Amino acid sequence: MKSPDRHLTEIFSGGWPVIRLKILALLDYLIIFICGVWAIPVVIIIRGLSPWRIIRFGPIGCSRIGCFAMEVGQIWAISRQQSKKYLDLYWFKYSPVCNEFLAEMTRRNFHVSRLFRPLDFWNQILPGGAGHRGPTEQTTEFRDIHGLLEKTKGNLPLFYPEEDARAKTWLRNQGWHEGEPFVCLLVRDSSYMDHFPVPNTDPRPNQDTITFDPKIGYGWNHLDCRDSDISTYVSAAEWLGDQGVWVLRMGKVMAKPVPSSHPRVIDYAFHPERCDFLDIWLFAHCDLCITTFTGPDIVSDNYRRPLLALNFPSLQQIFSWSDAMHVPKTLVWQESGMLLNIGELFTINAEYYDRIGIRIIDLTPEEILAAVQERWQRLQGTWVDTEEDLRRHHRFWEILRNNPVFYRYNNWVHPECRAGATWLRSRTDEFLN
Repeated sequence: MKSPDRHLTEIFSGGWPVIRLKILALLDYLIIFICGVWAIPVVIIIRGLSPWRIIRFGPIGCSRIGCFAMEVGQIWAISRQQSKKYLDLYWFKYSPVCNEFLAEMTRRNFHVSRLFRPLDFWNQILPGGAGHRGPTEQTTEFRDIHGLLEKTKGNLPLFYPEEDARAKTWLRNQGWHEGEPFVCLLVRDSSYMDHFPVPNTDPRPNQDTITFDPKIGYGWNHLDCRDSDISTYVSAAEWLGDQGVWVLRMGKVMAKPVPSSHPRVIDYAFHPERCDFLDIWLFAHCDLCITTFTGPDIVSDNYRRPLLALNFPSLQQIFSWSDAMHVPKTLVWQESGMLLNIGELFTINAEYYDRIGIRIIDLTPEEILAAVQERWQRLQGTWVDTEEDLRRHHRFWEILRNNPVFYRYNNWVHPECRAGATWLRSRTDEFLN
């Protein structure tokens, strides 16, 4: 729980918006305490049923699509493995949810209700509730570090036939024909966070979802180093288009349109028919998701679609549990101008780059094109690694596995997870230290 001094600091610094959120949080507390009249007896009865049926409670984070999709994917995979003795009851932590269609799919396949929220709260307050916390408590920093999705083939449930028909009709209206490959291109900028900030309004004890900074309020400024310019992806998108691949530029709120007139490059982010349903369906069915690590790519990951991650700042973020190829931004020490080596790229968190003198350089259009060409050729089975490529690939993983930080973020590695060979070729042997 926050101290009174911290609450006052936040109020004086944030003004009315923060006061409003404090009032909403206070009302949440009041409602939950009133619900204790019926929730406490129900929790006691549920605990008494434990020898026969273990009922567990848990929240599902739904304010950000990446966290939302990761939690849903992991609890689905966990549910495929656990005993039928367990009955898991969930509630959405935020209203409104970030994607209504994903919320609907979640309700189809899990027990989700606001009525379970006070039960979860009082289960935590009353002593002895640890055995009744749900699978959401088993997730690890929103990373599938145990490879549950791949090991259990725990893809999210299939879409309804009428939903598949609806999505394919939309694609056909763009010029697509049945069987033609399409790629989702997701390039992060700060527009979404600027439009949809999410402060901490969660009334559960000891759950700070976003740290409050008196200087910037409730902000996400430290994530801006993950941004890149959509125009630098145009040559890669048009190359895919020339191969007969449809490229859908994704995003809910983006800063600017993609500057391309190629007939197979569709700026879906600015399309008048963009909607929550198509957001999920397209990511779930694409032949490749090209991403800069910005959240919706987790939907593709849940559905085991291949990934290409570009222009991200830290190797700590790699999708080690997925069929994913990675090419990060270029990082150099400001004082010496030297490149950070693999070990440094993995060990140092992007949040500290400014403080310790690291300069971040975006990938060039040529580097992005080379990575996209390599990834697509690997998927088509036409890429051939040289002996030097294989040596560098094995050295890459050797360095990461010998790093003490590695097993905090990764425990199981997908056999097709890799760094881009073209990227590793461009680095000297000193880089692989």
